[in-house]
Amino acid sequence: MSLTTSGRFKTTVLGTAVALACSVSAQADTLTEKMTLNNVTVFIRGAELFNSGKVTLPAGESEVIFTNIASDLNEQSMMVEADNGVVVQSSGVRRDFLSENVSPEVESLKKQIEVEMREQSKVNVQREVIQAQLAVLESNRALGNEKEGASVEQVSQMLQLVNGKMNELLMSDIDLREKIGEIEKNINKLNNQMAEAQQKSAQAVNQVVVKFYAPKAASSNVKLSYVINSAGWVPTYDVRVDSITEPVKLGYKANVFQNSGINWDKVNLTLSTGNPSEGAQAPRLSPWYVDLYRQPIMSSKSIQHEQSAPASPAAIMEIREDLTADESQVANGYGSKSSKPLSDYVTTDVGGVNTRFSIVLPYNIAADGKGHSVLIKQADIQGDYRYVVVPKLEPDAFLQVQLKDWEKLNLLPGKSNIFFEGSFIGQGYIDIRNVKETLDLSLGRDKKIVVTRENEKQMTGKAEFFGNSVSQQYTYMLDIKNTRKEPVKLVVQDQVPVSKDASVTVEDLKYDGATFDKATGEVQWSLDLTPNELRKLGLSYTVKYPKDQKVVGL
Repeated sequence: MSLTTSGRFKTTVLGTAVALACSVSAQADTLTEKMTLNNVTVFIRGAELFNSGKVTLPAGESEVIFTNIASDLNEQSMMVEADNGVVVQSSGVRRDFLSENVSPEVESLKKQIEVEMREQSKVNVQREVIQAQLAVLESNRALGNEKEGASVEQVSQMLQLVNGKMNELLMSDIDLREKIGEIEKNINKLNNQMAEAQQKSAQAVNQVVVKFYAPKAASSNVKLSYVINSAGWVPTYDVRVDSITEPVKLGYKANVFQNSGINWDKVNLTLSTGNPSEGAQAPRLSPWYVDLYRQPIMSSKSIQHEQSAPASPAAIMEIREDLTADESQVANGYGSKSSKPLSDYVTTDVGGVNTRFSIVLPYNIAADGKGHSVLIKQADIQGDYRYVVVPKLEPDAFLQVQLKDWEKLNLLPGKSNIFFEGSFIGQGYIDIRNVKETLDLSLGRDKKIVVTRENEKQMTGKAEFFGNSVSQQYTYMLDIKNTRKEPVKLVVQDQVPVSKDASVTVEDLKYDGATFDKATGEVQWSLDLTPNELRKLGLSYTVKYPKDQKVVGL
């Protein structure tokens, strides 16, 4: 009986040993390799990351864990390739929540906290020294009171000296305590800020697990690509005008951002105008049905319930959207001492569905979610300059440039930083969606074009009654002066009212050689002004309406 039990025990131990050996062997066959990020294609929303690595595999099946993988990769977009006869059997993604993923902001805050705590320790040591000195002085004061043979004057002098020194030390201790309080406040602020930064950047690090099959032992170059959502780029522009007699210098830039959990170190960037999140499937029409409206029959209970029911989330969202309203970044790139401009390193490809800007210079983009400026191109563009003024609304004239052949620039809608005659003017917006023949860019106000618009009181009379109607005349005088040293083109815009009722008429129009749009009531002058030229313009009209009616809008 005992022999049988012993045999079974040996068999069990042997089986367990074999299983453990197999387990250890399987673990030994699992390799860990760090992927190198080489190239990134950044879309308007999202990015595709191209990685490379090298593995040495034994004959047969092997499992390799690849690290340095972005935290939010789209598994459907992942592609793994291997060369040298190695076959990719399967691939998958797993999350490593144990690996610490610290953002640059968190690292900086940690260092600041360490500096504050070191200073706190120094101040505490200073306080300990003061406390020791106070203890010595206190013992000397007690000893002075008990000292025999000393005169009253000697004891008084010693006590005065001790008390003065103690007072000095106590005042120093108060200053040190206040300093410690300020340090503790700073430490608390930094800790709160670091907790918030850690929460923002708290992302699990991904690993890609790949099973390979090698007919024989071999080394293989592995390529891995995938798409992430937490990245993108926003187009921005620098519009520089040194003089209205020179071409416009346009700087086309991209603010690239990413928060993928890994830093992009010395990668080659390609900026694409595509957006994979929009989807690639063309829409299809469904049948459009119409029917007669039938009044629903509602009971008193349902009516009562409908009246007491709260507004739907959609309705609340609609109301909130109606109530919601929504850097001046001076860019570099011009005036560089480099003999070769940065835009020479960018290749533009417009052959496909989307425009692609390939940049051969390596870039570092931290995983901090902040915008990193990347220069795409610089171009000198010919355009026609003109000034536009609407004195009824504002007396200032606005400089505009009408760009030709703008289609060749492959622009996207975006904010623009305006520089005129070497100074930053403000921000504008380049909108290519409503462009006709030319792309009109506003370059800001020019105080050197002086415009006034006044109501001519002598010509604008009071309402006059003729039979059953009332007639009232309005007259305005416009003074425009060019105080610049060069001639300018100026467009002056004004308007007359447009009637919506046949009983109200606008007649006797006088607009001194301007063009008039009857449908909109817009009056426009196109002027060529020489330096220091003063031009006077007049606009008048008469409004006629029934005397027993009141006109709204005048």
